Amino acid sequence: MGLIAGRASLYVDGKKKFVGDSYSYTTDDTTVADSIGKGGLAGYTEDAVAPKINIELVETTESDLDELNAIRNATIVLDLQTGKQYTYTGAYRSGDPVEKNESGRATIEFHATACRRTK
Repeated sequence: MGLIAGRASLYVDGKKKFVGDSYSYTTDDTTVADSIGKGGLAGYTEDAVAPKINIELVETTESDLDELNAIRNATIVLDLQTGKQYTYTGAYRSGDPVEKNESGRATIEFHATACRRTK
């Protein structure tokens, strides 16, 4: 399930790279779907879902879109204004390369092999 709240800071390999005020994220989770047979509903199936972060980033002096586009195996910490913190390991940029819009913002999605709450 995606969660949305406040602002977030994005740290990549220990360095603060971006601040975002629009984001969603998921932790380790599964999707559940109906399993239907000839006789009707037979139960359900579960499939693993990769933990992910989707964040609209505000450019800072530390930010480098080329560096973010190249991420293939990073540790990313999502620090929320609510005080919660999640650490994503084995993270990689997913989807199309990131580009800034005219207001200096960029939306990027990261998927990871694991996520754990660290605060």
